[in-house]
Amino acid sequence: MLGTLGVLLLSGFGAVALNSDEEKLDVEAIDYELSSNERFGFTHNVLGEYGTATWCGYCKYAHGALKELYAEGELDFYYVSLVCDKNGKASQRAGELGLTGYPTVFWDGNYRKNVGAGSVPSAKATYTSSINSCGNRLVEDIDIDLVVSWLGGTEMQIDVSVDNNEASTYGGRIRVYITEIVSSMGWYDTGGHLYTFPLLDYAFNEVISIPSGDSWDDSTTWDGSANGFSSVTEDNIMVIAAVFNSNSNYVDETSAATPGGGGGAPNTPTTPDGPTEGVVDVEYSFFASTEDPQGDDVYYLFGWGDGTDSGWLGPYPSGSEQSASHSWDEEGEYDVKVKAKDENGAESDWSNDHAIEIFEGPAVDISAITGGLFKVSSTIRNPGLETADDISWKITLDGGFILLGKETTGTELSIPAGGEETVNSKLILGFGKTRVIVTAEIPDGDSDSRNQGASVILFFIKVNPGG
Repeated sequence: MLGTLGVLLLSGFGAVALNSDEEKLDVEAIDYELSSNERFGFTHNVLGEYGTATWCGYCKYAHGALKELYAEGELDFYYVSLVCDKNGKASQRAGELGLTGYPTVFWDGNYRKNVGAGSVPSAKATYTSSINSCGNRLVEDIDIDLVVSWLGGTEMQIDVSVDNNEASTYGGRIRVYITEIVSSMGWYDTGGHLYTFPLLDYAFNEVISIPSGDSWDDSTTWDGSANGFSSVTEDNIMVIAAVFNSNSNYVDETSAATPGGGGGAPNTPTTPDGPTEGVVDVEYSFFASTEDPQGDDVYYLFGWGDGTDSGWLGPYPSGSEQSASHSWDEEGEYDVKVKAKDENGAESDWSNDHAIEIFEGPAVDISAITGGLFKVSSTIRNPGLETADDISWKITLDGGFILLGKETTGTELSIPAGGEETVNSKLILGFGKTRVIVTAEIPDGDSDSRNQGASVILFFIKVNPGG
């Protein structure tokens, strides 16, 4: 019994309708966003290849279901629309997959295949089951890095690499599909909706073999106008890369990217938040955050204004505040700024500058700890160029059986530039092996810490050399 199944069979007699069920598809405003790449327990990103034609009556239900599932963002998958009556390469790919009727969605190559669609809700339920089945299967451990850079006009550069994390050589085929987020070519389904993620061309479609622990990588420049797609624009392109295992022809990983200079980039980060004054050789922390419109994880790069930067830090969840620390070795005024990029390499602009003025200031340096009768001592030096005031210090014994003098603290110690002071613990009584820890800190300034092993024999403390 066919029930609500809607399918058009391809035969020598043309297309034959098997179901006349017509349901109005009302999905007018979908926000097409990249997957968040949160795994939801999946072993990989799933790929759907949707075989369709513009004249297919039932394909509007399949298309509507795919659009809704993708926009909801609850499942880790990408899909490519193979509009077979409009694109020869799409038709060829559908033939490779074994298409016999429209609509058909092939998941992860041919691991799951869903033929027909009678309504959007029923198709969504069917596709959800197939995506979950694919997402939870065992796959080879490979990673895809995909970067798309818009070069101007209708031209872009596509860089892709595949890392083999397995213990043996990986064999497969990489297909990198160039798609439009929404068709600019006037390719509509029978519900009056422009096709989403229709295949235009391949950036790569070739066999790959990757030794264990090695990578395959390549780069190409693709020009829409030169390939018959003069209406493509930077903010309407998505490139989808998938690696198919040569043993099964199933997909082991999928990734996607929009052009790095386009609307897929994270928002410009907030101006770094941190101190406005500091001293030489003291590390200070700065905080910033941004959101990625697609919900991708983001990386941060802090520039310190002295010709150095933090290097890319991350990835971190979109919208979360992150920090980085830096010290300067010369006095002066420095501008701290930050930029972000998403998982696909799309970079934001630099943030506004946060100015910090660095002064030649006091410092603290703890020299060797010494023991003796009833106490331990340590010398605190100020190698800085100004007097260090209000130094707080602490001597702690960590370990052993300490009856008296486990911790001694002091405050308001002042040491002139280039000077030193000796600090002593309180009366110590106990026995056993311990560790003597001495710390010193200038308020809002430099700090130092030193620790040495020791032994306590009643009232005599023997401190080991080193630190």
